[in-house]
Amino acid sequence: MTPEEIDQLVAENVRAARARRRLRQEDLADEMGWSRPTVSALEAGTRRVTVADAAALCVALGIDLRELLRGADEDVVRALGLES
Repeated sequence: MTPEEIDQLVAENVRAARARRRLRQEDLADEMGWSRPTVSALEAGTRRVTVADAAALCVALGIDLRELLRGADEDVVRALGLES
């Protein structure tokens, strides 16, 4: 997967997890200490997530890293040590 494909995948998974928790973008932004436009950019796939961001997103959304990367190619999952 390209970095851009991973960005898009993370964006979709964040959006889905936020929706499941019935959070608005503003709610997630508050939880993260971000602005709403930052959350919007993340969910659009135009903001790259750092490892620190990924950890904070997982806490804020009540998910684990596997869920954040759901749908990633097996080589990506394996490279991160997340194989089942």
